[in-house]
Amino acid sequence: MSALWNPARRPAFFAAALAGIGIATVGVVWPVGPLDALLGDVNAIDLVQVLAATAAFWFLRDATRAHAGSDARSRLPILLAVLLAETVTFMAIPDHIGQPTTYIHEHLQFPATWLHIVIYMVAMGWFATDSIRVLLPEPRGINVLFIIGFVLAVLAIIAELVDITSVFIEGRQTPFSRAMLVVFNSLFYPGLLAIGVAHGWRTIRRRLSVLQLRIISTRLYFISARDRSEGRPPVRLARNAEVATAQRYIELRDQVVAGRLELSEREQRFLQRVEERLAQGVPAWA
Repeated sequence: MSALWNPARRPAFFAAALAGIGIATVGVVWPVGPLDALLGDVNAIDLVQVLAATAAFWFLRDATRAHAGSDARSRLPILLAVLLAETVTFMAIPDHIGQPTTYIHEHLQFPATWLHIVIYMVAMGWFATDSIRVLLPEPRGINVLFIIGFVLAVLAIIAELVDITSVFIEGRQTPFSRAMLVVFNSLFYPGLLAIGVAHGWRTIRRRLSVLQLRIISTRLYFISARDRSEGRPPVRLARNAEVATAQRYIELRDQVVAGRLELSEREQRFLQRVEERLAQGVPAWA
């Protein structure tokens, strides 16, 4: 839950939570029928899925911006306006009777249904395309996997827009529209998987970096503790591992400069690597 208190990590937390809600509405975790029955048996589960997925992609875009080092954040009123438009168009669908898993495609002859999905798909495509734009200046490392995932999502969304528009115009599903639906499923879910793996790997790297900083800070503490001129140095457990390590490094440097502590050649090399780690943000191997 510490991610809620970290502005840079908060969007990723919300994106993951909302994605979990979205996955729960497609029958993977729990049968869709009972869930929809709890919501009044009016296929409201489809609306929940749309709202959750839209908001998840919104916060995923913010998480991607934070990953890319951008300070830009999305304006929440825009998200609220999109969610409201999706809700109003869903409520405007004349008939809410049918199976949750097939309800939308069976009701695409209604303009409200078509508009509802168009708003949904265009919003998702917008968020995904903007994420690609942010990542393109540095297309290397984990960013490549992010870009692949978002590109697959955009291509899938285009296929879905073609699919629903074809059904809306023809008044029924056709072999072409079914093929476009297959294309959507074949691209969208692998795209989400790529994005999820990229964020997962990024989280693992961050956790390993924090663990490494804690280990470095501990070693700095034990070196510093050899100086008993002012008593044993205090043990600090700062929330930010990098801040705690920097504080410990500065205190140790002050001890050395004041002549209260002598370092071996190995410890001097270690201190130099710590300085480089703090200055450049790259791992310093102890």
